[in-house]
Amino acid sequence: MADCGLLVEAIEQARAHPEGDTWYAAWALSDVLAEVGRTEEAAAVLEQHPTFNSSLRAERLIDLDRIEDAVRVLQQPVTKPTTPAWGSTYTTEPPF
Repeated sequence: MADCGLLVEAIEQARAHPEGDTWYAAWALSDVLAEVGRTEEAAAVLEQHPTFNSSLRAERLIDLDRIEDAVRVLQQPVTKPTTPAWGSTYTTEPPF
């Protein structure tokens, strides 16, 4: 929708989507918000997920002339991905 110029409609649909509040949706929603000039909202969407999208969040903060905040975001330690809940044993017996 956004690529067709329906930016406001795309924002509404993204927010209404069941996964609209996830970190990966925040990235896409932030891009569309920034494209329509709603940079403050774009930064706020990314702030809801502080451990993800830090470089994009810093970019939005720079666009808002909040350089010190952007530097702080980029200096935060990156969290490691969680380890899988796999017990490290293989089996060929059902159930797989």
